[in-house]
Amino acid sequence: MTSALSQKQDAVKYWTPIAFSRMFIYLTANILRTTIRKLFGRTPKGQALHEGIMIQLLRIVMGGSVLNIAQSRTMMNFSNSIVHLKTGTFLQSSKDKWATPVKGKGWNGFWIPFKDQVNKDQLKKDLAKKHSVADIGSGCDIVMFAIHGGGMVMGDALMFLNSYRAWMKVLQQKHNLKIGVLSVEYSMSPEVPFPGALNECVAAYKHLIEHQGVDPRRVVMCGDSAGGNLCLTTALKIRDAYPSVGLPAGQVLFSPWVMCPKPLKDNLDDYISVTGGTLFVEAYTQNQAKIHASPYASPIQATTLAGMPRMQIFIGGVETLRPSIERFIVKATAEGVEIESHLKEGKSHDYPLIEEISGRKVVREAHELIAKFVARVRDDYIGVREA
Repeated sequence: MTSALSQKQDAVKYWTPIAFSRMFIYLTANILRTTIRKLFGRTPKGQALHEGIMIQLLRIVMGGSVLNIAQSRTMMNFSNSIVHLKTGTFLQSSKDKWATPVKGKGWNGFWIPFKDQVNKDQLKKDLAKKHSVADIGSGCDIVMFAIHGGGMVMGDALMFLNSYRAWMKVLQQKHNLKIGVLSVEYSMSPEVPFPGALNECVAAYKHLIEHQGVDPRRVVMCGDSAGGNLCLTTALKIRDAYPSVGLPAGQVLFSPWVMCPKPLKDNLDDYISVTGGTLFVEAYTQNQAKIHASPYASPIQATTLAGMPRMQIFIGGVETLRPSIERFIVKATAEGVEIESHLKEGKSHDYPLIEEISGRKVVREAHELIAKFVARVRDDYIGVREA
């Protein structure tokens, strides 16, 4: 780990008046700049002012230029709490109705079993049921193996619980499919450096297949940003080191962090900045060249991607990671990987998961696309769904 990174982490260990002042000044300046750009038609077409302001709020959390990693985690936890409050899962008791803490050898996470959201009476019964690790993979047609983002240094396994619930509902309504979600709660770097998070995700996936007996053809991995990186590297590790386990039938990736060696270029309309991206890379790789070059940290540098599962990839039109994701798609496609990509002009990083920066219509459109992809995976690998 570089001394610069250590200084960023150690400079302000606790919230102080200076830290609050810096954050307030930075946020005020960015909101003013966004407002002026909006007035002069310089913001992306279709982006509402409140969406642009929310992006600037997230830019503080993920930017790395104002807050250190510990402070970013605090802000991320606060923003997640706001989302849970909005979706009715703020209290731990409400989360417990949807998600059951589970763990195995070398991993932890949550099992989110299928809940019937079409029939309200059945939903009440489903929410009242108690579950355990033994239930992982049961009562559903497809298991979504979810790995959250957060630059490998922040976030939690239930940060996108509302999205999982939405996918569950639309797949039931439109495709007569039941899904459950196994969301991995991996350890954060730099406390547990590379390959800690990867090893935990691999252990969780192996547990799902080997101990729970779930057919890998019934598994679809999903992950955003750093979680997308872990989806890719977990699949690469399974392909290379544990071929008998079997790869998942597909992957749904949102703005995946492929860690392209080419430099990033800042975009004012995205909340992922070069400064923040560099900070997270240094934290995960300890700034070691051999780690950064490893395909299990930087999947775009894999010797070959041949044999990887089919992928559905969402890309924001203005996101900082767009060029690297597009380079990854070119490489993967050339090596025989089936990829369905969706580029949404004017939208930023992780746009299908965050309604506050994309709008309800855009997010719902993404839910429909995800549901169609998962249903197609089911039909192709398992067979036509029962009526």
